[in-house]
Amino acid sequence: MAQSAVPPLAIPPALRRWWRGQPRLALEDSPAAQLVELTAMAPVERLLVLGPDSPPLAALLADTAELEPTPIAVLTDDRPPADASDLRDIQTLRAGPHRLPLDDGSVDFAVLPHLLRHWDDERAVRVLEELWRVLDHNGVAVLWEIAPSRSPTLNALWSTVLAANGANGANEAQDAKPRLRTFAHLGQLAYDAGFAWIQTLPLRPFLFPPGPRVTVLMRKEHYTSDNIGRG
Repeated sequence: MAQSAVPPLAIPPALRRWWRGQPRLALEDSPAAQLVELTAMAPVERLLVLGPDSPPLAALLADTAELEPTPIAVLTDDRPPADASDLRDIQTLRAGPHRLPLDDGSVDFAVLPHLLRHWDDERAVRVLEELWRVLDHNGVAVLWEIAPSRSPTLNALWSTVLAANGANGANEAQDAKPRLRTFAHLGQLAYDAGFAWIQTLPLRPFLFPPGPRVTVLMRKEHYTSDNIGRG
């Protein structure tokens, strides 16, 4: 009599949520706290962080910058949020990153970590356009992503590993094959979305997964009769 196959060991949901909290933050977004000093983030900034594991990152930045307004964390997929038992007060929403339930000009600083590789250029521009919409005049958006190397073999390996690692963005309209983009490519997408000032940031080191990263800062300059002359 043939024996039935032993099912693979399932990771308990509580353990999975724990990993997606502080441990994942410490490894995958390890230099994130440097944003506060690199961008001179002020305590009055209204912060927005997007991603399926956005609350821990929002809390880290808010605590580091001693932010006064409650930061907003947008969960961009349908998974239960990470363990948030030790987080400060965070306003948590669930929405697609290209359709944010926020008013125009309602935030000053937006963070988009490890998400853009899941979308083609058209969808990526739509997400960046939505960030542009919700940012106030002179608002800043920062994204970081895994960057391509000069080795096609290494890039193919990265694509395979990242695809096997699962989606990290919104469920709808995402690509199965990750797109690794250079700063020039990401800068063009940001320009197409309406951002006027685009530069790299020396955000490092990222501990896991090992490999090159690119960090892009995008500033919104939108002059109207209400904000003309404002800094």
